[in-house]
Amino acid sequence: MTTDVSAALGVRAQPAPWFGRTWEHRQAAIALTGSIVAGLLYRQGTIVFSPDFVPGPVEFWGTVTSLWSVWITQRRNVLAMPAGIVSVALMGMFFLDIGLLGQAALHWGYYLPIQFWAWHQWTRGGEDASELTVTRLTGRQLAITVAAMAGFTLVFGWLLDAGWDSAVHTYWDASIVAASVVAMVLLSRKKPESWWLWIGPVNVSAIGLYLSTGARMFAALYVLFLVMAFFGLAKWHRAAREGVA
Repeated sequence: MTTDVSAALGVRAQPAPWFGRTWEHRQAAIALTGSIVAGLLYRQGTIVFSPDFVPGPVEFWGTVTSLWSVWITQRRNVLAMPAGIVSVALMGMFFLDIGLLGQAALHWGYYLPIQFWAWHQWTRGGEDASELTVTRLTGRQLAITVAAMAGFTLVFGWLLDAGWDSAVHTYWDASIVAASVVAMVLLSRKKPESWWLWIGPVNVSAIGLYLSTGARMFAALYVLFLVMAFFGLAKWHRAAREGVA
């Protein structure tokens, strides 16, 4: 029920359950099963066709849980947040191993704590601590978003260059980090514009970066993320028009 309809009927908006409703449990179970199957198929394919790129346990489970989280995020399923906590912890470990320090810092220093904030926002971030509804950015908010991404890219790229000799593709890495930081804030507040950032500055760019560093399973994962982002964009814009959670 939308906030407007609830108000019209005199019904006080309620917070959402921390661990979701029955439909969210069912949806999350289906998505997890599909994610594991997709991961196993990919792993088997590398064993047969590209044995030098068979994913290890951390890469495999990081990929599976990331796919699971994004799959249910685009459906606005609150269980995406606890799933995301697991996925970002694993992915941070993998990125550290392959020298993408910006990505490792992004996952451990930002994605991990913000998942807890997003979890709270989705369940209690609306009016009177009710479930948060989907709303669009204003023109001013959009301008601030673009400026913040550009500034963050320049500053973080410089820090990576200056601070770590082992860091590779620093400004490219930094641009993905910057877009991801801003996109996650927007997603935490249920803004449809977050999906535009996931589509271009994050997913398309990350596919090229991961291929260049040999992280082929993550590159394949981000192709799936790209497809899901288009679905998420359409669904969230529709939800914003309807004023629903």
